[in-house]
Amino acid sequence: MSDIYSILKSPRHRFSAKEVGNLFNKVDERRVRGLSEMIREDIRENLPKVYGRRKALPDYRANPYVLLATAHVMELGDPERFANFLFNSKLAMGLETSFGKLVERAFVGGYPCGAAVTWSDPPEKLAEFAAEKAAEGRAAKAAIRNGSIWREIDKSVVFNKRRYLTSIKSGPNTINDTQVQGMVDAISQKHARWWEQSQESNEELDGLDIVIGLTYGTERTTNNKDNQILAKLLDKGFREECSNTKPGVLIDSASGKVRVYRRVGQSFWAWIGNPENCDSEPQVFLEILLALSIALGELLKEGSTLEEGINERLDILANALRRMKFSKDSLPNWADRYVSDDQLFWFATAVSAFYDEGI
Repeated sequence: MSDIYSILKSPRHRFSAKEVGNLFNKVDERRVRGLSEMIREDIRENLPKVYGRRKALPDYRANPYVLLATAHVMELGDPERFANFLFNSKLAMGLETSFGKLVERAFVGGYPCGAAVTWSDPPEKLAEFAAEKAAEGRAAKAAIRNGSIWREIDKSVVFNKRRYLTSIKSGPNTINDTQVQGMVDAISQKHARWWEQSQESNEELDGLDIVIGLTYGTERTTNNKDNQILAKLLDKGFREECSNTKPGVLIDSASGKVRVYRRVGQSFWAWIGNPENCDSEPQVFLEILLALSIALGELLKEGSTLEEGINERLDILANALRRMKFSKDSLPNWADRYVSDDQLFWFATAVSAFYDEGI
């Protein structure tokens, strides 16, 4: 068991400006421009949803204990600075989730490179969602959801007589212990159904690959949960296909048709670019970053509604924080000796975490 962990952690990625420069020579301008357009449209539509749903101070509720500690350390002594801090903290958290979905919606849509097919939602999963939506009543919907076969799979593609499925995780620390067990159970219990249903729609398939994909980071920087999934599957009907030539690639013992492995960061994007031969497309992570940079730059040039929406939220938040100020007369007489005006302001913001209305 320890061998598989050490092998999976062994790759090292050393930055080299020359190497990155060589990778840029492989970047496809047309593909980058197409991706940037998809990303721009997606961000234009969905980013306002990230900050737009928060309309009042209670919507920015944060851990009051961490809030007090942070305010002291960062000296957030006025409403504007505090509003910026609260807004940006929540925006960053929202973007973490939002960009995870953006990867699924737009980033993978331009690949595999040069192929007539693209990564997309599995039709079987779409059928499950449609059935759930059509069901009447929460109990019926819950039953369909609980019986889902495809919920854990985000994208799929058929490429040269093999079907590839991926469950996309945003980064090296995204997977937790609960998700490890959930993925182990899903793969061990459902892989045969995934293969069976894949064959029903395409009898010419030679096999099925199931990949846990992490969109950034390196093999050495993961929290090891991705590796735990593979290690636990070795006790659930899987074995290593070949520890010498394909370390970390598992194959099901029953049919020998289903493989499971994981891809991290650069290798994940290279695999998205060509799931059959990822070594042929090492530049894909640069194409993604370049397309995102271009999309964001073009959005800023448009001026904007995005900027106006953000500034509006900041004004609302700063005004609410101003109204939260206590006077020192509110405190016990003895507290006046210990509490400064800034500390009183920080205290007031922490108190807001315990109320729904009136703040």
